Amino acid sequence: KSPIRKQLDEVEKILKQHNSDIQKQSDTTPNNKEIVFGISLKSKKVSRNWNKVQKNLSNTLKSIFRNTDQNFRVIIAGHNKPNIKELKDKRVKWLPVKFSSPTSPKGFSRDKMRKRKIIGEYLYKIGFSGYFMAVDADDWIHHRLVEYIRSQPFSNAFILEKGLITNIGRKEIWQTSDFYKKCGTNALFYFSNKDFPNPKKKKGNAFGILTLKAHPKSPERLKKLNKDYKMITLPFVIWVLSHGDNNSMLKGNKDPGISAQDYGIKGEKLESWYYKYFRIN
Repeated sequence: KSPIRKQLDEVEKILKQHNSDIQKQSDTTPNNKEIVFGISLKSKKVSRNWNKVQKNLSNTLKSIFRNTDQNFRVIIAGHNKPNIKELKDKRVKWLPVKFSSPTSPKGFSRDKMRKRKIIGEYLYKIGFSGYFMAVDADDWIHHRLVEYIRSQPFSNAFILEKGLITNIGRKEIWQTSDFYKKCGTNALFYFSNKDFPNPKKKKGNAFGILTLKAHPKSPERLKKLNKDYKMITLPFVIWVLSHGDNNSMLKGNKDPGISAQDYGIKGEKLESWYYKYFRIN
């Protein structure tokens, strides 16, 4: 059996056990917080192929929508609203941005953070408290991620230590450690409403410190803020590469031919059974 499949089956086992514990009313105190997935969508202007960008977002949203636990919502900030049916779904809020789009890959990161801040300000405005997870608009989310997080005892953050990477062009997939240092979809942070940016005040806030700065340093930042966190070693996210419009490739940080070998590990074939766990089909 594939080593990755064993890990994915482990998720099923853990949740079956948890659900039977709840029925027996044994020692479980799930945190039950709602989750917001926040997506900064790049503009049509800097996309190599807008149809591909729309299709990738559609897959990301399908993977989130098909979660077993529906206590989540998705907020997307962008310049151009994609013409996909998932955006008509009541679980999605579209926030149009007014500032100008970057003109080259150099401006991608700043653009993404400005959009994320607009999402944070919106969450402040509506009085939201709960978990926030920044999601790149082309990654796939495991269909039990929401259920898993909400079944765990409360923690100020869940950081993905492990995750999966696929080169979709080569149909190859592999697992990697230090996932939170590599992929933009890498952690959930709990914020009470006052932690979100208040557009009327300039002062720093936990949302800014934890989500608007480079993600590899999340554990150190949480320690500085005296917040506890839990490292997750199960693969709940697939970082999708080589679909033709990756920012990391347009910026020249990643080679389209990237493979497991580049990470010194043995890859597996991306087979149809993966879609049982990451439901984009």
